[in-house]
Amino acid sequence: MGGLEVLYLQMVHYQTMIDQVKKFEREETCGLIAGVDQTSQAVYPVTNILHSPVRYRMDPEQQLRVFNQIDENEWELLAIYHSHLQGPPGPSHMDVAEAAYPGVIHLIWSPSAGGWECNGFLIEKGLVTEVPIQIIDRDSVG
Repeated sequence: MGGLEVLYLQMVHYQTMIDQVKKFEREETCGLIAGVDQTSQAVYPVTNILHSPVRYRMDPEQQLRVFNQIDENEWELLAIYHSHLQGPPGPSHMDVAEAAYPGVIHLIWSPSAGGWECNGFLIEKGLVTEVPIQIIDRDSVG
């Protein structure tokens, strides 16, 4: 998919992620976003099996089930998301080192003065490129 210029997130999917981030304030949260044409069709919260405030690792069985659902719906993996409880608002050195899905956006939730903010990045071959996120209403989709 590489070269995304913008990621379109349906408001309901954005809200699902922020609700998860707020619910798990003591550990990094994580999940996957699937869709078509740069537009989210589903968000899949996944359990962080490390239950750590500074690291995440997705439950591999849940992750496999999500990948199967994405395939069944003929969607593509658009983004992987996780939270940084103490910042930074961008990818950490560990995020860059462990990035394993070229062309897939990494959404990082981090605390801000107004609550939580979400920023998007492509991480490929150690290079980080910011990707704009646009929140859309369900009615404006496709």
